[in-house]
Amino acid sequence: MSAVDGDDEGLPPFWGRSPWWTRGGALLGLASLVAGAVMVALLARHVGQCGLPNQLTTPTLAIELAGTWDDVAAIVGPCQATHCGQSDGQTACRVDAGCKPICPDKVAALASEQYQDYLFILIYWLFFVYLGVVNWQFCYWGRFPMFTQVLGKVSGAVTMAAGSWGALKDWHENDHILEALRELHLTAGPVPLMRDFAYQKWKFLFLAIGAAAPAFAFWAGKSNQADVRPSAFSHLLAWVTAVLAVGTAWTGFAACLYGDDHRLEVATERLDLVILAAMLTLATAQLWRGGTLAALDRLAKMPVLRFFATLFSSEGDAPRKPDTDPNRIP
Repeated sequence: MSAVDGDDEGLPPFWGRSPWWTRGGALLGLASLVAGAVMVALLARHVGQCGLPNQLTTPTLAIELAGTWDDVAAIVGPCQATHCGQSDGQTACRVDAGCKPICPDKVAALASEQYQDYLFILIYWLFFVYLGVVNWQFCYWGRFPMFTQVLGKVSGAVTMAAGSWGALKDWHENDHILEALRELHLTAGPVPLMRDFAYQKWKFLFLAIGAAAPAFAFWAGKSNQADVRPSAFSHLLAWVTAVLAVGTAWTGFAACLYGDDHRLEVATERLDLVILAAMLTLATAQLWRGGTLAALDRLAKMPVLRFFATLFSSEGDAPRKPDTDPNRIP
């Protein structure tokens, strides 16, 4: 039996000596997406889109880009708040500009989101470090081996450095947002510099995701030499990931250079698509080796699918037809 005819575990690893090079990256990408989606959903439920400054639609990004106390007060104002029944009488006052009504539950929700974000920073930092390592280790193309190896090492170093610096700026940004929320009831002086740290963070994160593209552009990499047919499906997913990564990095980096909040919001949404595409590429890399038909055959042999096929099969319960052969000797 060849490696293609066996199960997923019988195939040689796509990279290195272990299939967990790709599976681990898929799990980190999935963890980043799930953690980010949960945080955004919870904050949207408590804060919503109404009243956000600069016509932004995401409260998470709005508080990051708040440049004045008026912006912060607008984000936590009682406009269409879901849980602001006890907000009457709560105000944010400035010594030189009077008081504005605010919703304490929005303030609490934003503060809670920042504390959750510390864990999220660790998760996505690990994902960027992983992308840097696989670029450094496995970026390779047989036609231009020296060029792709050098490119992989340079892009891997840039990915790890930019991702780490962006995560550090994100940590500082959280500290400044929490400081602004604590000082909201009686504000004096300029607003904490979370907007500056936010733009620095996004600039480096977009640089990191763009620098990670070579590992997907040269997808085959230093895969083990084995008699396994390359998968067109995996190559297509990898190329889509590489194109999305470069395009998103270009859009996001330009938005950060020009301070364009709306373009930045679009770029952050595309960044989620890049991570999703990378996760799917990494998740299917090992399974889809040998081609689509071989992968579907391995899927059909999975114990879970066999169980459901047996569960819903009616062959065992079908009534047997009576023997009506007149020539049969009893």
